[in-house]
Amino acid sequence: MFFRKSRGTGQKGKGLTFLLLICLMVFKSFVNEVGAMTIEEEKKLGKTVYLEIERSVEIVKDPTLQGFLERMGHSLVSQLGSTPFEFRFYLIKIPDPNAFAVPGGYIFVTTGLLTLAESEHEVAGVLSHEISHVTERHVAETIERSKRISLATLAGMIAGAVLGGVGGGGEVAGATTMMSMALGEAQLLKYTRENEVDADQNSLQLMLKAGYDPNGLITFLTKMYKVGLASSPKIPPYLSTHPVTENRISLLENLIQIRGKPSGPFRSIGNFKRIQMKTFVEEREAHVSITHFQSMIDTNPQDVNGYYGLGLAYRKMGRLDKATEVFQKGAFLAPSDPDLLNELGIAYFLSGKLDLAIGSLEAVSSLSRTGSFQDLSSLYYLGRSYQEKGEMAKALPLLLKVKREMPELSDIDYHLGSIYGRLGQKGLSHFYFGKYFKLRGESNNALNHFRKAAEFLEKRSSEMQEAQREVKELTGGK
Repeated sequence: MFFRKSRGTGQKGKGLTFLLLICLMVFKSFVNEVGAMTIEEEKKLGKTVYLEIERSVEIVKDPTLQGFLERMGHSLVSQLGSTPFEFRFYLIKIPDPNAFAVPGGYIFVTTGLLTLAESEHEVAGVLSHEISHVTERHVAETIERSKRISLATLAGMIAGAVLGGVGGGGEVAGATTMMSMALGEAQLLKYTRENEVDADQNSLQLMLKAGYDPNGLITFLTKMYKVGLASSPKIPPYLSTHPVTENRISLLENLIQIRGKPSGPFRSIGNFKRIQMKTFVEEREAHVSITHFQSMIDTNPQDVNGYYGLGLAYRKMGRLDKATEVFQKGAFLAPSDPDLLNELGIAYFLSGKLDLAIGSLEAVSSLSRTGSFQDLSSLYYLGRSYQEKGEMAKALPLLLKVKREMPELSDIDYHLGSIYGRLGQKGLSHFYFGKYFKLRGESNNALNHFRKAAEFLEKRSSEMQEAQREVKELTGGK
């Protein structure tokens, strides 16, 4: 477990405050225009906020970590039945433990929350809580209540954002101004006590249906409550908009007792300890991670986890030679460890050693861990390895499987567009390039590719129908 209190952050790390500021500004301007929000307006607003978030903070693109969140998130969403929202889950690189939902089903979790949680059931509790806020439309309610924010306050927030982008002393002054204004607005936009209790009860039911231990929600809330007491007067980010009280925790405990304490076995997405280790490396400077994991190996040279983390840290530093060497040592100690074989294969791929990459990644598949997030990560790099070798027919089915399981994975549409182009299928090539540019927020490039796709796709195919819908959407129905 890598537990620590909040630390200072760099340029991207200041993103939590800036992120809140962006959301508040967008929410305020949108409410002034539309008044009471419809479902479609929530979706539109959510997409706008997502694009702003993507430009402002670092979204972690690692397939293993992204796959972990998406698998867990959608295992919960699948229990909802019919819902008008299309849920998406993202990990953002911020050390403060936080999670939040924006309209339309966009759920964000910070790296700090993953490293703070003690089990995947605690993460499932947080995700189910945020999902419940979306399905109960609590976000829209808070936006409605925020109408009392004055134009003068909004003007001050904008000024703070401008000052925050100036270097030197102005940057510090701007960040301070921005922080105070954002926290003030957070008090206006935070969920009501009724919202939180409602989300707690719904998330408890959601966890039970999905097969997670509902006590995970209680243990995480208890942890945040204790952190809040110890951190006073500085309020942890999660508590500023999700205040945890003893009453909330007691109510959940009573509900579990009434319904009967579940005994398991409980659902498991994967090796949560490895997920935390990978998150730790993503969040920290490479030299810090190297020191940490090297000390683990020095203490116990047989510690496979130490080799796993150390290899990741060297790879982050760009030392692919050292990363490969460390992963090889770990794999020698645990030749059937799919995580080590997977990371070794990725290191080979990044080093351009494609045959070795394919051998290692094929070995992961042979271990028959079908359905785990590790398999999807290995399938992605196995597909990329075949693509780089020019074996498109082998690469295509692998990357299509990854696309179906993790549609938000960075650059997957780009690679599919390239492969279909190499195979001479112009319609599908333009179609996936269109999806790639749309995901990046490059509307003009997306529109051009969707129009081109429509020239080549089969008239009654699902891709043709989607391309036509995209053209209509991107042109405003013209």
